[in-house]
Amino acid sequence: MKELKITLRYFLNSLQMQLANMPAFVMFFISKLLRYGMFMAFLFLLVSGLKNIGGYTREQMLLFYLVFNIIDTLAQMLFREVYRFRPLIISGNFDLVLMKPVNPLVRSLLGGPDFIDLGILFILVAVAGYVISTQIHPSPSNEVIFLLMIFNSLIIASTFHIFVLAIGILTLSVDHLVMIYRDLTSLMRIPVDIFTDPLRSVLTFVVPVGIMFTFPAKVLFGLLSWQLVIVSLIIGMGGFVLSIKFWHFALKHYQSAGS
Repeated sequence: MKELKITLRYFLNSLQMQLANMPAFVMFFISKLLRYGMFMAFLFLLVSGLKNIGGYTREQMLLFYLVFNIIDTLAQMLFREVYRFRPLIISGNFDLVLMKPVNPLVRSLLGGPDFIDLGILFILVAVAGYVISTQIHPSPSNEVIFLLMIFNSLIIASTFHIFVLAIGILTLSVDHLVMIYRDLTSLMRIPVDIFTDPLRSVLTFVVPVGIMFTFPAKVLFGLLSWQLVIVSLIIGMGGFVLSIKFWHFALKHYQSAGS
């Protein structure tokens, strides 16, 4: 409860800072909305003359893209502070974080969410809900598993970002690692099944962006077996535990500003 209250305070402080410059807030919101809308229109026009792509219909491809953006936007909104971690390290201000009676991982991971993405997220969820209710019609059990897989996707996203933070402590390199993560996730605008092996297997089980972005939508279509659901959860939780252990390892080898 203590960490939850602190996290909520971080969220409120970040929201106040962003709302203090309302013109910039609105401008960034509109630009992101246009970017998502233009790519969605491009995708719709691309598949409008085709019956299916890789075995998926036009509506299914659209839902894959919507689910991808919901997960990606939620992860960017929550973990935006990771993008600011390198200046915290090289300036020595991370020493001040370690001195406070707060979990430094909470501060480094969730200390500065980007609420510009929140409005986009509401729109994406509304559009996805409309497509699901009118075109897909999943069973109630699949809807529950879909929410579970969304949560698992956030666990995997947090795992990636925790590894980036830990490597940033050891090497002072954060920006390039985040961009590599962004490049990998951008591949998942289309289902991982469209790629051929061995790339498909690598993107699914080694670097599990396929599990993160493709599996939740496949649950809604009834195309994901319960065995893969269990494997996905094991990979998600296992990776998260390893990232926490690696974070503690990095903290033990952290050299402060005076070292």
